[in-house]
Amino acid sequence: MKKTLLALAGASLLSVSAQAEQFWADNSISVLYGSDYEFNKDEDTTTMTLEHVSGHSWGSVFAFVDRHNGGANYKETYAEFSPSYTLTKMDGMVSAVNLVYTYEYDSVQNDFFNGAFDNHLIGAGVDLKAPGMDFLSVNYYRAFNDASGTDDNQITVAYGYSNGHLTVDGFMDYSFANEDDSVEDSMNLTPQITYNVGPMLGTKNKVKVGVEYSYWTNQFGGDNDQNAISLLLKAHL
Repeated sequence: MKKTLLALAGASLLSVSAQAEQFWADNSISVLYGSDYEFNKDEDTTTMTLEHVSGHSWGSVFAFVDRHNGGANYKETYAEFSPSYTLTKMDGMVSAVNLVYTYEYDSVQNDFFNGAFDNHLIGAGVDLKAPGMDFLSVNYYRAFNDASGTDDNQITVAYGYSNGHLTVDGFMDYSFANEDDSVEDSMNLTPQITYNVGPMLGTKNKVKVGVEYSYWTNQFGGDNDQNAISLLLKAHL
């Protein structure tokens, strides 16, 4: 079943690629510096992130790669690739209905785990028009998990708000307990609050400074909760 769903998702993307038109794109690089990360409590952690988001005639693409480094005992590379295919657009509070897919890759070295895994999430979602918001989407996934060996369901909410040079954006993932109850429900709420100092620096590209807050209950379905704040510097290319 998993292979069939992945094959269908791949075929759908290939079928639209011949007539695809890109409307807009944004790329950025950012650096985070913080502490109190659950799996690296004894060291400060630095994260470098490359991020891409773009809008196309068939939908959108969001992708990023994180490289975490927290001393000799913690190194991690985490990546996501998330295309979204628009089934229909409409007027009203719901502006679009989408087929959604996310590929997750993680390679970790720390005191608790040393290895890598791949996860595949397939589902459907909606884009919403909310007063004052730049964007708001809600997706529901079936997650095929390589790491835990059992599958589960996940709701993801992505949002963005801006006022002048101030931006608040981020996501919320809520993963439900898997089929054999070997993991608990888990919520990962991670907003970023940034201010664009590009005009002060005399550059047309956005240069943002701010903070990221990570609130993650039952991290990876276990008993550990994460409550961490990091300083953030982000440059749009």
